[in-house]
Amino acid sequence: MQPRVRTDRPVPRSTRDLVLTTLRARGPMSRADLARHAGVAPSTISGVVQDLLQAGLVVVSPHKSDAAQPGRPGLSLTLNPRLGAVAGVEFCFDEVRVLLCDLAHNVIGTARCELPHAHGSDTALAAAGRLVGEALAAAGLGREALIGAGVSVPGPVSRHPDAVTPSAILPGWHGVTADRFAAALGVAVSIDNDSNLAALGEHVWGAGRGCDDSVTLKFHYGIGCGLFVNGTLVRGSGGAGEIGHIAVDERGPLCRCGKRGCLETYASISAIVEALRPQHGVLTLAQLMRLLSVRDPGAVRVVGDAAELVGMHLAAVCNLLAPQRVVVTGPMAQAGELVLEPIRIAVRRHIAPGAVPEVVLGALGKRNTALGAIALALDETDWLPRKRPPRPRVLDG
Repeated sequence: MQPRVRTDRPVPRSTRDLVLTTLRARGPMSRADLARHAGVAPSTISGVVQDLLQAGLVVVSPHKSDAAQPGRPGLSLTLNPRLGAVAGVEFCFDEVRVLLCDLAHNVIGTARCELPHAHGSDTALAAAGRLVGEALAAAGLGREALIGAGVSVPGPVSRHPDAVTPSAILPGWHGVTADRFAAALGVAVSIDNDSNLAALGEHVWGAGRGCDDSVTLKFHYGIGCGLFVNGTLVRGSGGAGEIGHIAVDERGPLCRCGKRGCLETYASISAIVEALRPQHGVLTLAQLMRLLSVRDPGAVRVVGDAAELVGMHLAAVCNLLAPQRVVVTGPMAQAGELVLEPIRIAVRRHIAPGAVPEVVLGALGKRNTALGAIALALDETDWLPRKRPPRPRVLDG
């Protein structure tokens, strides 16, 4: 079963809409795959696809798509890329990243900028609007080509209505709604937190593909999980998978969430570099990775201990959900087996026998969250093509 994010969007009423919706959300696929995922008989698909090909709404892809879809074989039909574009906007604590995809799920533009220290939501939203415009212009597209956008924020998000939940993690973002994001970007917006969207990106295009039940761990300055159960992203009313705020010791250090002794205070990147400060001074993430690359004994030990602690709490999640696969993402995934193996050991030690999932690295690197935002927007938008796309402009001379 292919990944799916269930939403409250009405089910399309015609076979044509089913085919277009499936191609919009899932990208290039064969006729057989299209029939299966759209739930339409192959004999019916043939006629509908032929009509859409003649109208120029669907095209035959001559080869596998680019890095936005690694390893996806045998893909042939896609929405016409010239019909429009979708943006994925990732708000980080210190920067904004934008990816732009066409409707064939090809990445056609990128943009990023740093944000000032202690910035507010107005500054970040203005930067995002500017970056989306720059990415569109670099791709030779106007604002009218943008049909939707997905947005990731590094904190909890409530639903119905979608809004950033008040928290100490994102001061200055209280009450920022999907409508405010939409006003800044000039297009309808779907929003979610970064862990969920990292999971969605890996589930649709990366290491979680083909796996209905998975846990994606984001090992960062914060620690979170994105959860897939029966092919559905578990989003909750105000966030899910927040293992970073499980209490390890209720009398432990104060966490940024306001509680004491959370997992993040012992195992996040901030906790790791703080533990290494007596030997190495104040470390950046890049310096930490260099220490690991030369197998510095202290760095290897501290990172291994942190990863083992994360794995122990991850095992509790696995005992509840019985995932087939755990996908490890975020900056600490750069450490490879130095992080994976302690997590595997802890999971095996604390999980029920016979239910141990495989633990693998994410496949999309820094792009997984923005690609997940694009996947969310493509799945939740109501937009469908209704007419033949415009012919490309031919320049004289």
